[in-house]
Amino acid sequence: MSFVGSVRAYLQFARCAFQRRAAYRLANWTGIAVNFFFFLVHAQLFVALFGTRGTVAGWQAAEAVRYFATSEALLMVLGVMSTQTGLEFAERVRSGDVAVDLVRPVRLWARYVAESYGSAAYYVLMRASILYVAAVALYGLALPLNPEVLLAPLSIALGVAMAATLMYLASASAFWTEQAHGPLSVLLVAIFFFGGIAVPLDFYPAPARLVADLLPFRGAVYTPVALASGKLRGVALLFGLLHQIGWLGVLVLVAQRIEQRGAAHLAVHGG
Repeated sequence: MSFVGSVRAYLQFARCAFQRRAAYRLANWTGIAVNFFFFLVHAQLFVALFGTRGTVAGWQAAEAVRYFATSEALLMVLGVMSTQTGLEFAERVRSGDVAVDLVRPVRLWARYVAESYGSAAYYVLMRASILYVAAVALYGLALPLNPEVLLAPLSIALGVAMAATLMYLASASAFWTEQAHGPLSVLLVAIFFFGGIAVPLDFYPAPARLVADLLPFRGAVYTPVALASGKLRGVALLFGLLHQIGWLGVLVLVAQRIEQRGAAHLAVHGG
């Protein structure tokens, strides 16, 4: 298949993913309510944490609330809190139906990423904007107007690709284990704690922060969220973007290798 043909194929996968998400409107509104509830929990906890203190770990209360408003708005865009697609892929591996996917002139991991971008586009339009506006209005938050925020779309795009590749790698474990529930669950926990969903990484003790900065999970969530909420500047911003680009390159190389070895393993076992 030519380069143009490949691009068109992946765009079609993205379009189909967008349409699948759009078909379940009630699920989206339910998700908005759940995300907004957890935003309120996070926001109130941090308002209480700050109390009468002006700053904690270099953050002000309003910055922490804005971070969680941005986080909850972007979680589904980034694709880090749902394993449904991964479980469906693992089931196709277990049943052998993935053999049909392997004969198509597209890469499995790249298709996974393309579909994640399609889903992300839907959630940007139908969830992120609604959540963010509601959160900002409720708490009277000031919008981040520093010029670095203009790089947020790039960081979000990199984060979507990183999260999708991580999810693919976890679900591709089904080539050898038949079930991917364990790896996907471990991945969710790792992203939750080391990606900055539970607490912004700046609040971690130095040793834990160093570990988080070395792992890829911060690039899937913390970097795009912190940048979009106006908390990444200067050297921290440069490190965040380079961290995303570097880890994405590593993850893509690993994904390609896993796909090759998984396909060979499936063929050997007559899948």
